[in-house]
Parts: sequence; structure tokens; C-alpha cells
Amino acid sequence: MFKSPYLAKVAGIGKVRRKSAARILAYFVTALILWIFAGLFLYVWPRADTPEPVDALFVLAPQGARTALAEQLMEQGIADTLAISAPGGDDAAIDQLCKQKRAYRIICFDPDPVTTQGEARAIQALSNEYGWENVSVLTAQFHVTRSRILIQRCYKGSLAMIPFARAMPIIEFPHVGQSSWAYHFVYESAAFVKVALRREC
Repeated sequence: MFKSPYLAKVAGIGKVRRKSAARILAYFVTALILWIFAGLFLYVWPRADTPEPVDALFVLAPQGARTALAEQLMEQGIADTLAISAPGGDDAAIDQLCKQKRAYRIICFDPDPVTTQGEARAIQALSNEYGWENVSVLTAQFHVTRSRILIQRCYKGSLAMIPFARAMPIIEFPHVGQSSWAYHFVYESAAFVKVALRREC
């Protein structure tokens, strides 16, 4: 049976392209699996510390339900001072808490810039002002790893990171909202690029 050289060449090119596409797909799937695997340890099960007595307990923004946990820890005597990141002062509940008188001191601060890096600088500044040598920081579970890196670049005292965990769906439909793991995996991963590029306090 006669075989056209042209058709054979086309078939060969198609075979090469299919192999290349399969190889690219394999690389993509491998990278995706590695990213998800790394994210599990960075965001879902981050290295965290056990709450122990410190000079001050910081709560990073946005506070939400984690403020209740912070108050519970303060009632248990974890620290003499509760320092709350309150950027802009536009949260009525936090503003009210900042004005309350408790058995412990409450300090509310407005980080500059309004980022985790700004909060890290504020932690260092307040620690210098009040002579705090060991602090705990309460933040969202998925935010612990990146926060630890940024804070340690500014604050040289003893640091403990306390995660606030809450149930979240893997993804939200029809839109990917800020209360899903998919959103935080993407957001935190992108933020880590910035952390790698900007290494100053």
C-alpha cells in the first residue's frame, strides 16, 4: 500500500506535538501537586506555638472572631497588655473595645503601611517603647507562616505565633470568595513572592 511521505511527516509531527503536550501537562500537574502539598504545611498546618505568658499579646487585622479568642487568653493571664491592630479606626466593635477599661491594658494602633509589614514595624516600635522582650501574635491560621517571617525581620525579641483556626470551604461558588481555602492559597502564595523580593523590615 502506497504511503504518502507528506502524510507520514504530518503524522510524525502530530505525534511529537502530542508527546510535548503530554509532557507539559505532566509538568503542570506535578507543580500543582507540589504547590498544594507545600501549602498544606504553610497555610493549613503551619508551625505554631503554645500560648504561654508573655509581655504583650498582639492581634493582627482584620480581627473578626479572633478578638474573642484574644480576650479569652487575656482573661487566662497570658499577658498584661493586649495590643490590637486597628487600621483606620473604622471598625465600630474594635473601636469600642479600644476604649474599654479592663484588668489588663489595651493598646490599639494604626499600622503604617496598612499591611502585615506595617504591623511588624509597629510591634517592634511598641516593644521598644514599653520594653517588651517577649510577645505573642494572634492571627489567622493561613497567615501564621508569612507573619512570622515578616515580624522576625523587625522584632528581635522572643516571638510566639498563635493561629486562629476556623472552618472554611475549599472553594466558594459561583465566585471564589475570601472565606475559602482556594482564595487564601493563591493570595498567600502571591504575597510570599513579595516577601522574597523585599527582605527589609
